Amino acid sequence: MDNYKDWIGKKISRSDIITPRLVDHLKKTIDQKCLSDQTIPEGIFLCLSPDVASINDLEKDGNAKLGIFLPELPYKIRMWAGGKIKIFDEFEIGTEIKKNSTISDIVFKKGRSGNLCFVNINHEYLNKNKLIVSEDQTAVYREKITKNSFAPKIKDELKFIDKVEIYSSSTLLFRYSALTFNGHKIHYDNDYTKNYEGHMGLLVHAPLQATYLLNLARKNEIKFNSFEYKATAPLVYNNNFFLEIGENRDYEIIGRILNEKQEITMIAKYKK
Repeated sequence: MDNYKDWIGKKISRSDIITPRLVDHLKKTIDQKCLSDQTIPEGIFLCLSPDVASINDLEKDGNAKLGIFLPELPYKIRMWAGGKIKIFDEFEIGTEIKKNSTISDIVFKKGRSGNLCFVNINHEYLNKNKLIVSEDQTAVYREKITKNSFAPKIKDELKFIDKVEIYSSSTLLFRYSALTFNGHKIHYDNDYTKNYEGHMGLLVHAPLQATYLLNLARKNEIKFNSFEYKATAPLVYNNNFFLEIGENRDYEIIGRILNEKQEITMIAKYKK
């Protein structure tokens, strides 16, 4: 797969403004039980400078065609696998934010579900050349999805700090897709997600799950400037899901999201 190495280091830059409307709409999308009293919710940067391709440059799944910013990969089933976020400063309403995105790695692997390709992208969010947030995003492209593609994780015991229950309605998915201009059909086209990508139903966005965990930590006054998370299984809509944050046996602060069957769909670690 050496022909993909030429894509590593490719960059794209875009700008956006943190408007009062964007802040208000994100606040009113996130369940109020998860919010602190801070002016701008955590995760606002995930709504900035989305990947907006022409309607003529979209794949069947609603994403931008491969071969524009990302290479023409052999696998087409895309999911957000996780990421690492480093927070250096606070965002402010009304500021213009420049987003620099760089392809940092492309790795091919073979998993239980078949062939995989992991694409790592670094996003830097700057205000007047001052770095506010650095985000390393990992997307996985799968050859296929089978019933055995995702194994539930065993829950480690936590000393709980907070727990919240949320209902994953189609309206929640619509609102977050609109905020992030996310056209991926797994979030709004039930026939597509079942018949073409093999899921059980519409999926709750991984960055939305991360946004919930970020805000739940701030609400509980947990001090952190590094947040690393991994999506471990799809989270299907029209069910209750559960946010948990607590301390593990190693005194680490852990956040996780569980589906209605109490299977972990995302796990995260907070660090200072």
